[in-house]
Amino acid sequence: MTLRALVIGAQTYGLTGVHADVELMCRVLEDRGFTHLDVRTGERARYEDIREALDRLRGDLRPGDGAVVYYSGHGGLSDGLQYLVPVDMGESTATDFRGYLAEELTAAVRALTAVTPNVTCVLDACHSGGAVREAAYESGSWALKSVRLPRVPPDAALARAALLAGRDDSLVPNVVRLTACEQHGSAYEAELRPGAGRQGVFTAALADLLDATAGRRVPWSVLVARARDRIKEQQVLQSPDAGGPSGRLPFSLEEPAQPERLPLLRREGRFRVPGGALFGLGPEDEVRMVFPDDTPRSEGRETSVPATVEEMDAGDAVLRVTLAAVPRPLSDELSSAVVPVGSYALAVRVRDRGQVLIDAAGPFADALRKELARSPRLVETREASGKAFAVVRVRDGRPEVLDRAGQPVRRPTDPAYSDASGLTALLEELARGERVRWLRDPRDPSRLDAGLDVLFEARRPTGNGDWRALRPMGERFYDGDVYRAAVHNRSGTPLYFWVIGVGLSGRTALVTNDQPSGYRVEPHTERATAPVRLYWPSDVPESGPRPETVHLIVGDRRMDLSGLASREARDRSARTTDTALGALLQEVWDGVRDQRLDVGEEFHYRVWTVHADALPRPREAGA
Repeated sequence: MTLRALVIGAQTYGLTGVHADVELMCRVLEDRGFTHLDVRTGERARYEDIREALDRLRGDLRPGDGAVVYYSGHGGLSDGLQYLVPVDMGESTATDFRGYLAEELTAAVRALTAVTPNVTCVLDACHSGGAVREAAYESGSWALKSVRLPRVPPDAALARAALLAGRDDSLVPNVVRLTACEQHGSAYEAELRPGAGRQGVFTAALADLLDATAGRRVPWSVLVARARDRIKEQQVLQSPDAGGPSGRLPFSLEEPAQPERLPLLRREGRFRVPGGALFGLGPEDEVRMVFPDDTPRSEGRETSVPATVEEMDAGDAVLRVTLAAVPRPLSDELSSAVVPVGSYALAVRVRDRGQVLIDAAGPFADALRKELARSPRLVETREASGKAFAVVRVRDGRPEVLDRAGQPVRRPTDPAYSDASGLTALLEELARGERVRWLRDPRDPSRLDAGLDVLFEARRPTGNGDWRALRPMGERFYDGDVYRAAVHNRSGTPLYFWVIGVGLSGRTALVTNDQPSGYRVEPHTERATAPVRLYWPSDVPESGPRPETVHLIVGDRRMDLSGLASREARDRSARTTDTALGALLQEVWDGVRDQRLDVGEEFHYRVWTVHADALPRPREAGA
């Protein structure tokens, strides 16, 4: 395997730290085993040079190689267009737009994944109005660098985008996407050390963390979360994101299993899991609060503190914990108003656990029972009463899992069946799907009180392309059908919404994963998702119908709901775009939002649901 990287630095419009970013990233990549680096800075970072460099990278790649595309510079957003800013951007004309469009980047990255799935895209750039990567604050080593890019008639750019964007193009599924900020957010450069000159805040944090974790199995999602915390400690209004298969170890395809991490905050002297009701927590459930150990030579160790859900406060779970049992100096730190950066909660034992019936005997069944006893969300039942959401049986020496209807949930060759641990992981994923599938509107006082309208629509892959409204129950989805959801905010305050799908495979997908903390809907406006195409997963036997559920959750504040999704959920749904400019750069700017939310009120929400039957064949003409 050969590791190849394209490193682009476009130092334009007042930026001075881009070349330092490039130098630092090249050093980090070389330390990680990259032997082929194509560096494009200065006059080699013109529009045509960037296009040629990506084409060359595609031509040099071989199956099994690893590829990185890194960009440092400005990001632009104007006239409905999103683009990177090459050094010759100022030479643009009405007939020759020199911005590197989001659609072009998407097409180039998709071409790389046609050769190898091991692709990582890192962007240290703004994605906000004005398209400026700013340097924060007004004095010292921080200075505002707000630049208005030249106004160019967008006709040529719009025409180029229209040629590149297919009507139903899906997201690029295999790309790890690391970005300096969320969609429409700002990124910064600063003088982080006296006399060292400016550099990108995100690049500096990411490089430092990659150095610190060399030789350790730390996935991208954790690295970017720690980078986000570090940047917040510097009091920079910037929130990096990690999207795509961000559970992978850096620059590889390996994706180790991780526990379900829940958000954790402290308010009015109480620890709480915001949105705990959505994550399936209730009174007397047991959790562990996990705090990073940042003492010298701690080597990334963490301190764990047991806690119990004492009560539900609207949608939040309020925890009971005895600080006297916590070792110092952590107890002193926890007495403050906020929790340490990088903290989270883990479910240890919940009362509403999924029941599993084991219809088998022998060593494998015994090993499975031991695994279930350690699972926070599973429990064995010995009664065939219909309460079990899954049945495990062994036939001809091979285990399999059946759903409530008696259908096998995976094909017999699924690697999860190889041992009791893998089978338990599959059962936990199915239990998560069952829990999310039956989300309901909360009762007072958790219920959101706001004026709004919600619409679910579906479209056939064949026919005239018209959209039709979906009923809450009784719908049928076929392989290739497309749906979308929209929210009209009739209230006077902003609202946030998420779309979560529980597929026929039992996997849970955060469909709005490009903005896991919620699509913001301003007062008296409407916002819709990009269309979502449904398909039958290859590891599920083609028998049906099977249940397919789509939830639309509307809340009164930002909330990271990425924890509701299965680890493999990105393989369930393919996002599509309906217009040439729809969902620009979503491949690059989706990821996990900060779970340490600065909030002053409890989370209130409502849930709208479509329960449908999914069938394994495409819809017939006229159906």
